[in-house]
Amino acid sequence: MIHPINTQMSIQRNFGTDRYNKRNDDFVKNSKAGFDQVNFTGFSFEEISPLNYYMRKVLNKFTFISKRRRFPVDESLKEHLKILKLKTGKTTCEAWDINPNNSDKYVIFYHGLGQNVTSNQEMYKSIIGKGYGVFAPEYGGFGESTGTITAQSIKTNTKAAIKYLKNKGIDEKDIGVVGFSMGSLPAIDLAHKNDNLKFLILISPFNSVKNESEMLSKGQSIKLPKILKYLIEKFPFLLKFVDSTFKNIQKMKNIKLPVYFIHSENDNIIPTKSTKELAGFSKNLKKFILLKNGGHSIEKNKIDAFNNLTDI
Repeated sequence: MIHPINTQMSIQRNFGTDRYNKRNDDFVKNSKAGFDQVNFTGFSFEEISPLNYYMRKVLNKFTFISKRRRFPVDESLKEHLKILKLKTGKTTCEAWDINPNNSDKYVIFYHGLGQNVTSNQEMYKSIIGKGYGVFAPEYGGFGESTGTITAQSIKTNTKAAIKYLKNKGIDEKDIGVVGFSMGSLPAIDLAHKNDNLKFLILISPFNSVKNESEMLSKGQSIKLPKILKYLIEKFPFLLKFVDSTFKNIQKMKNIKLPVYFIHSENDNIIPTKSTKELAGFSKNLKKFILLKNGGHSIEKNKIDAFNNLTDI
């Protein structure tokens, strides 16, 4: 259950890097805290044993990275940035609200695994350049958010994002959603549950663990023990439980918003065929942009592709 968001949000305006560096140093001294953050309550990895231990280890690693790898605030964004702590039950969700032009339109942006709200500031500037405000919420346990990242906490935070913008007087029809990589999970969930949103843009989107098993087994992005590579290659159904939890394909079939995809052919984490499959289930696919280069990141090619979307 989502408790009403306290309208008296705690807004921090200390934009210096000293704040981040000190917290990062303190965090590294107690690194065990970082590795305790991911605990998929309600998402039983025991059901996909023997991947249980290693999947937890991978998620813990990227949660730790998200806390450590914080970037200074871009000078052009400092004056207009509000750093929020949204109350969601017993936890708090860090979020950035950037709206230099006092726009009545917003884009909710969800970052990738191992990132945090400081990671995609060039993308934020492009979103603002299209006349939108940016609302970038954090995941449980990532960045400076409390709690843990779970299937349920992702759903809770997507509801909190919509509630926050509605409290600002933003109409649903003026809210777009962008999800990068793992951020496709909350982005798709949000678009699936809110038919009146303006659009959904997926950049290098995660589709399903089963579809990504080929890359996982090759160990190009995550170094897997040989026994796990063998198990994934021979028994990919072991990963089916993860897919049945998020149900990306089933949700995509029911999304009524205009949908856009941006992907790179040389992505070594998400194969092109996986993204094409996900796009194939969209009933309102407006554009699929396939770039030659760029890999699995939001670099200039992808930002340019976003900027060239003239109908959003």
